Amino acid sequence: MITVHLRIKVSHKRRQDFMNSARLILGPTRIKPGCISCRLYHDLDEPDAVFLVEEWKSRKELERHFDSDQYRIILSLMEASDRFPDIKINTISKSEGLEAIEAVRNGSKNA
Repeated sequence: MITVHLRIKVSHKRRQDFMNSARLILGPTRIKPGCISCRLYHDLDEPDAVFLVEEWKSRKELERHFDSDQYRIILSLMEASDRFPDIKINTISKSEGLEAIEAVRNGSKNA
């Protein structure tokens, strides 16, 4: 799995236009082959910060997305940012859930 974390700073006066543009890409991105999820978040501690988080099945499918019309909108949003955007692309080879927490907590109770 591949995750993309994009953090963009948007001033209060530009936020509504930014959010409207960002919403245009969410639906079309979510239905693309290989897209696991595509979500937009606000940072509660930093009101000008917005996060776009995407999860993809493979690098090949993500690269197709990078070359799409939807990604041109994302690039224009990054260019409109008040500060240089921060983007991280992570390749995940293992994913765990609640069982990892339970294993640690059960192990620590026996210690």
